Amino acid sequence: MLPQSVWCGVAPRLASVCSQSITTRSSFLGLMFRFAFEDQNGFHFLSNQEASFCGYTVLISGVGEVVFRASFLGCHVHSKRGTDYHLHLWFVNLQSDGKVAAYPLQLHCSLQGQWSTREIVCEENYMEVSIQQSLLSGTSKTEKKGDDEADITVMFSTEDRPPEQARVLSLTEAAALGYHISQRGSHLVFRCPYSSPLSQSVKERGVDLEIVRATILYRLRSNFLAVDTTVACAQNEATADGPDLLWTVPYVLSPLVHGQFRDRGMRMGVNGWTLSEPENAERGFKVGLQEGRVEIRIPFGAHGGHLKSGVLRGQYSQSMSVDLFFTRQWEDERWPLTQHRSFRLLKTPFIPQVPVFTSKAVSSKGLFSFTVGSFAADVSLQKVTVDGGGDLLTWTWSHQTQHDTDLSVSRLSHSNGSHSYQLRFPLSHTKIIPEFVGGGYKVYSLSFSFTLIISPSGEVFYHQVTIEHSIEYAAPSSPKLEGKCTDSSLLVLLHHGAQAELQWELFLAGRKLDWDLVEMGGFLLKAEDDYMSVEIPSYSPGMHFEELTLQGLVSGVEVSVVDSVSLKVEDTLVHKCTFPARELFVCLPEGRMVAVVDTTHTIPPTHPNRTTLLDHSCVPMETDSARALFSFSLDSCGTTVTTEGSFLVYENQISYRQEFLPVDDPLIHRDSPYRLTLQCRYPANDTRTFAIRHPLNSSVNLTAMSAKRRHREAANTSVCLKP
Repeated sequence: MLPQSVWCGVAPRLASVCSQSITTRSSFLGLMFRFAFEDQNGFHFLSNQEASFCGYTVLISGVGEVVFRASFLGCHVHSKRGTDYHLHLWFVNLQSDGKVAAYPLQLHCSLQGQWSTREIVCEENYMEVSIQQSLLSGTSKTEKKGDDEADITVMFSTEDRPPEQARVLSLTEAAALGYHISQRGSHLVFRCPYSSPLSQSVKERGVDLEIVRATILYRLRSNFLAVDTTVACAQNEATADGPDLLWTVPYVLSPLVHGQFRDRGMRMGVNGWTLSEPENAERGFKVGLQEGRVEIRIPFGAHGGHLKSGVLRGQYSQSMSVDLFFTRQWEDERWPLTQHRSFRLLKTPFIPQVPVFTSKAVSSKGLFSFTVGSFAADVSLQKVTVDGGGDLLTWTWSHQTQHDTDLSVSRLSHSNGSHSYQLRFPLSHTKIIPEFVGGGYKVYSLSFSFTLIISPSGEVFYHQVTIEHSIEYAAPSSPKLEGKCTDSSLLVLLHHGAQAELQWELFLAGRKLDWDLVEMGGFLLKAEDDYMSVEIPSYSPGMHFEELTLQGLVSGVEVSVVDSVSLKVEDTLVHKCTFPARELFVCLPEGRMVAVVDTTHTIPPTHPNRTTLLDHSCVPMETDSARALFSFSLDSCGTTVTTEGSFLVYENQISYRQEFLPVDDPLIHRDSPYRLTLQCRYPANDTRTFAIRHPLNSSVNLTAMSAKRRHREAANTSVCLKP
């Protein structure tokens, strides 16, 4: 009976397949599982030793499912008329919640076709040979009735020893060494595990074979009968040969063939199913002869196989596995018909794979499209970055919906279970800058970095590729302006065409772009054959600041291009960029201070949502876990004003009120002192800001910088920027 702690139920997701053994597959696995039987001796679990002794195979397939196979002639298998076979067993599953569930399985299969005179089975964990007793010479009906009283022994021999040195064992002695000998209906059965004490390993046509040369000896009332039960199985593993999984066996298994060999055909299948010739051809499976060997080739990724991913010396690799069924028949001078069947879970070693990168023409919508792959089903893409000369375009699995307008990623599934990834983005994106424009073409240099993860192991691997992509480009007849953003600057491109003389002038915020403006703003100019670029730093006087949040500083520039002769405005551009800033301080010309401060420099860190200005009713407009945003006019929140020469100095302070304990008689506190002084300087006769550019730091107060460059900075907003 089952233990009291076990509950019984109906096993979900179980399937059985009949070939010439019984196969049960299950995806319903807990922390541990076992199979068990109940017979006249009670309930007992199936051990590994008993499995090979009794004709059972239990393994985990390449897709992670449990596979149970039983020989038609195995222990506990019952037969009716020698054509219908039944097996009753239990599937015991230890679940994740600690419960043990037992599911009864009643398996039934019918024999398809007829038994051969000699049947040889090479399973994963045992070898088996069965002989039809009705065809054994020297046995009469009268003698069969006395089989129970017969004296049966087994003789083991080797090819390199004379017959007189053969070892003869009783059935009990043979069973102690793992050799099973029985009479099941009309069959004499011999079965043993691999690497048994009396087995031999030899090479046949370069293939490793394991052989057990056994002869069953009957001592009957009036006669003596010897039955050859020699069994031989190939032990070689699969290899990777180019694009194929390759497994070979000798065409003629000489230890099993006596006299002239007459081939009667071969068949193969996968996952317990025999395939027809058209099915083999459709999947690309091939069976051929090469130098006395049968070669079985299965293409990598073919339907019926399973690809497993791994990382080999930092490179993506794949191993292919297939649950192969291979059967062959032959005749010789001793046996009218021999059927030899092999069940092998074949696996190749990990083979490095280079993902194929395929780019496609730009679509009518201006999208650049490419695919990368293919990958096995256990691989998923986590992150992609595209370096197109400007800021990085980034896609991540966890935030894919937020970036689909910039870089979209879709998964393309293939019929064999593998998949590729298709990526799309517009070449007109502000972060994609052509490396060269001229000769009627735009040339882009694009660098891609992929981060991928393998499940369930969690192994991470990377793939990088750089390509050049060219598209036809017709230079505009009149100049055109284009704006792009980088991490720390705004880029203005003036496309003027390949003209010998330039007749255009640029204006930024109404001021002509000359060398004084370039020097004052810290601009970077670059001239190519048919375009010119102006890179404007984020803190430059040429920038117009529009909005400040914890997400960054939004600033932009207004640019126009004017015909230097006719003074006609050919094109205008208003372009904005958002620059990330960890800390930032701005003195605005309309008389307002704006500051983003990081309060975590203290030990322990200061809570930003508990900071205030000098007027404690002035609290942050916005906070996150580390920073606070203040925005206030110069005549509010306790701001003080003093005079220094011809400048008005406005000052306020960000502070953090400490909490003392106990409340009635405060003596101790758990908070760090925090003070940060903010200071703006304005000319007394003007409303324009005198620039202050200091990184914000709570350990020092902001002070006015030297006035050496006042003539360049007096007309501009003050910015302190810390990325």
